[in-house]
Amino acid sequence: MTGDRFARHALIPGWDQKRLAGATVVLAGAGALGNTVAQTLALSGLGRLVVCDPDTVAVSNLSRCPLFRAADVGRPKARVLAEALTDLAPDTVVDAREAPHLSGAGLAELRAADLVVGALDSRAARIALAGRCTLAGTGMLDGGTHAWGGEVSWFPPGGRCWACGLGPAERAVQDDPWSCAAPDPAGAVGASAPVSALVGTWLADFAVRLLLGLSVPDAPLRIDAAGLAVPLSGTAPRDRPDPDCPLHERLPDGVPVLPLDHGATVAELLDHVDMGEEPLTWAGFSRPVRRRAAVPAVTSRLRSAPASARLSALGVAPREVLPVARRDGSGLRYVELAAKAGEPVGAPGESAQERRATTEGAR
Repeated sequence: MTGDRFARHALIPGWDQKRLAGATVVLAGAGALGNTVAQTLALSGLGRLVVCDPDTVAVSNLSRCPLFRAADVGRPKARVLAEALTDLAPDTVVDAREAPHLSGAGLAELRAADLVVGALDSRAARIALAGRCTLAGTGMLDGGTHAWGGEVSWFPPGGRCWACGLGPAERAVQDDPWSCAAPDPAGAVGASAPVSALVGTWLADFAVRLLLGLSVPDAPLRIDAAGLAVPLSGTAPRDRPDPDCPLHERLPDGVPVLPLDHGATVAELLDHVDMGEEPLTWAGFSRPVRRRAAVPAVTSRLRSAPASARLSALGVAPREVLPVARRDGSGLRYVELAAKAGEPVGAPGESAQERRATTEGAR
């Protein structure tokens, strides 16, 4: 094969192929929207894509997910998507994480990413991703669909998040994402190939523009399958967080990096904290109980886990930043798990988006 596959991109004002090739995106969700976003970003020349999804391919996915085939039914969505993109766009490195985003991509990885894209199917998952993005100082691009349309929203670092404007009761809703292989839950809405492709393409278009440093609408974009795509009116400025939203804490600067990754055991982690400290997970895990009839309790306290248990088996993500609390309640600090060999590491306390903004401001 001769020629440059991205030659036509060079004719577009503002397009920077090298910038895309050097960018990393974390994608939460590999369903219909996630398929379209991943396919479009890879074809655009994205350098690295981290895909998080715990679900498997179901027959119902085949009508809306261009990267899935009938032979893939029952296989992990993230893995199938990565394999398909390897053939479609071999220059894009795809890292499949067969887990929800909470256990699939750690806070240090979110901080180092150029963009986080949410293609999720529940309020609880979106709120959790919004909280992690604000902790990491990384912007979140979110998309969602309804029967005949959808929305695309950009939440920049330091501004409003997906949960801003929600009341305490709305933020407390635990609507677990449902598996595509399970029976439809009550209240499930219809979905189709045209709408999924339309909204997913808008989501990917926003992603490419943000990665290239180009502008996107201030307000969420409402997309109608009849052909309309208009910013919503009457929405609050995206650069002003809701003062009542509790999700706007930021990790402190200078978090120490431990010589351990998420494959380490609990015992190895405990060697790096004081006896008076309690390392915690962001995702709870089942604590072993001795009484046979008892229901296993869910805890986030790592001292409650078996010493030989691996952090990854307890839901700790690669490159996670873990809170460590004083057992007497007197304070809290954080520790960062090291990256595996070959993975890029951002400067502690500084997100990739902030580094890029600083560099561009100095030009």
